[in-house]
Amino acid sequence: MPGSRVERVKGVKWRWWANASCFVAVIQTGVGLAKAQAACEAVFDKRPWTVCIASGFAGALVPSQIGDLVIPEQVVCQESIITGSFPHASIFCSALYRQKAWHTAHLSEDTVLSGRLVTVGNIVWLARDKQAIGRACEASSLDMESAAIGTMAARRGIPFFVVRSVSDRVEEDLPLDLNLFCRSSTFFQGVWAVAKTPGIWPAFNRLRRQKNVASTRLTQFFATFFSVAENSA
Repeated sequence: MPGSRVERVKGVKWRWWANASCFVAVIQTGVGLAKAQAACEAVFDKRPWTVCIASGFAGALVPSQIGDLVIPEQVVCQESIITGSFPHASIFCSALYRQKAWHTAHLSEDTVLSGRLVTVGNIVWLARDKQAIGRACEASSLDMESAAIGTMAARRGIPFFVVRSVSDRVEEDLPLDLNLFCRSSTFFQGVWAVAKTPGIWPAFNRLRRQKNVASTRLTQFFATFFSVAENSA
């Protein structure tokens, strides 16, 4: 959709497109539950919404390939066990829109991870921890925002579903503990960890390539998804 506009609402950046048949906005929530919740609070009251889609990268908790799509039936929040910030009960994705997403994936012959997605409070960088979470939560994938987005959508009665793409597999570690870069108190600790381990750069390059593959797959998915939606409107 050409002619996009970029705005900021209470500090939250969003890009939107509109034509005679639809209005589409892409909202940059940032990483993590708190940022996702704040972004939703800023934007959801801006206008009435037909549907809310949580999208971006996901970590696989079952065997998969980079770029596989994640279209879960439900989302749970691991963080709620500790903080009580979000209900631990499952957030069910809209069956109608999930079916439309599955249809789009089928058209492109994409592999899809379904079942349950678990939202976590920190970057899970070790394979053994991903595997443990997968077993404990009986989940196929994880992220850091979808539970917050789904909860905020449910509070406003907005249909919600998730379409993400796998950027790291269940059997692989990330290059190092990237949580170090998420907090100002440990940022330079992370920089030092990289500086003293020059052999880590190939792993970062691998992760960058994987994210590019996942991003391309999502772009292709949504190009088809909105094209089908427009033609059926």
